[in-house]
Amino acid sequence: MNVSPDFSPSIRLMKPYFLLSGIAYVASMLLLFFIDFSSDILDFSVVGWVHLYMLGFVMMAIFSAMAQLGPVVVETKHHNTDVFYYVWPFLVVGLLFMLYGFFFDITALPYGGFLVLIAMSSYAIEFLLTLKNMRRKTAITKAMKMSNFFLLFGIVSGIAMALSFNNKLSLNAQDILPLHSFTLVVGFVVLLIMGISIILIPMFGNAKRISDNVFSQSFFILSSAVGVLILSYFYTPFAYIAYCIATVAIVLYLRQLYMMYRSRKKVVHDIWAKSYYVGFISFFIAFILFILFLLSAKTLFLKVSLWLLLVGFIGFLIMGNFYKIIPFLIWFEIYSPLIEEMAVPMLHELLPKRLAMFQWYYSSLGLLLSTYALLNDNEMLFYGGVTLLSVGGTLFLIIINNILKRKL
Repeated sequence: MNVSPDFSPSIRLMKPYFLLSGIAYVASMLLLFFIDFSSDILDFSVVGWVHLYMLGFVMMAIFSAMAQLGPVVVETKHHNTDVFYYVWPFLVVGLLFMLYGFFFDITALPYGGFLVLIAMSSYAIEFLLTLKNMRRKTAITKAMKMSNFFLLFGIVSGIAMALSFNNKLSLNAQDILPLHSFTLVVGFVVLLIMGISIILIPMFGNAKRISDNVFSQSFFILSSAVGVLILSYFYTPFAYIAYCIATVAIVLYLRQLYMMYRSRKKVVHDIWAKSYYVGFISFFIAFILFILFLLSAKTLFLKVSLWLLLVGFIGFLIMGNFYKIIPFLIWFEIYSPLIEEMAVPMLHELLPKRLAMFQWYYSSLGLLLSTYALLNDNEMLFYGGVTLLSVGGTLFLIIINNILKRKL
């Protein structure tokens, strides 16, 4: 792999993304205390929470991670790193407008949506221009490229929904909702995680990387599922076909994960591995619950499935990867040039392991309690679990902030 240090933006440029991601996670957990436990998943307060979590925590985390990892994967430098100076302010202001729209005044939604579109488009276009100069074309780089197209489609469909809520477009928002949610959550986030995990698991987990042909199976099938789901806007039964196709892709991906798990040369149960254990167990359970929802049409299964997908799968994978990525970036930028001049800390010394383990315990127990509470309609236990998740999120924010403050 031919990689230069100049390929990725500086840690100082990306520092706001890491910190804002942690702040948004804590804020989203605290916001749950102000949402009625019995609210339907389509209630605007719940939808507002999902947008805070996805745009504030998940998207900020993806932008920060992909800004660093993307050029390394494709072996080329960014087309223009200056765009990252502007993405996060537009995203933050747009998110605030959207939250105000969901909780107080629906007329603010289109304004927030357009600001978010500017942020997302800036990121996606810059990344696509970066991919244009890539030296290696693999199924993973194709997945990265395709996910950005799904990202743009998802944001535009979201704006269409916001305009329809305000009677600016004569469209049925309920018909657009599956397109909006599926293209963003599955087409962008899950597809991107699938591709990057094929790289990070062998890198951090001492596992053997699967062949490009093996991963291409799940990638192409999942991309096809998203495409078929988009067509369901014109013919509703296509949605069920899309869910079936996506199920095949997820099964293949789980098989690929198992292949990598079995190939590990040295088993190390560090904080990264433990976060991945929780994340992928949550993903598997969420997948089963979603199948049960399709078979029974019980919204409880869908609610718990989405909770595990967002907080269990995506949340734990992001936190686990941050514990690997941020210390490496700090060490590489600050300490690696001084190796021959002075004693520098080892890479593993930059992460406060004990505090990270406390975070993992609080968050894991919080996820377990809240999931059990949702399944059993226990409001008090749910907020007990959310309290533990809030404590875990606060510890996570403290940890990444302390790492990012490291100086000589």
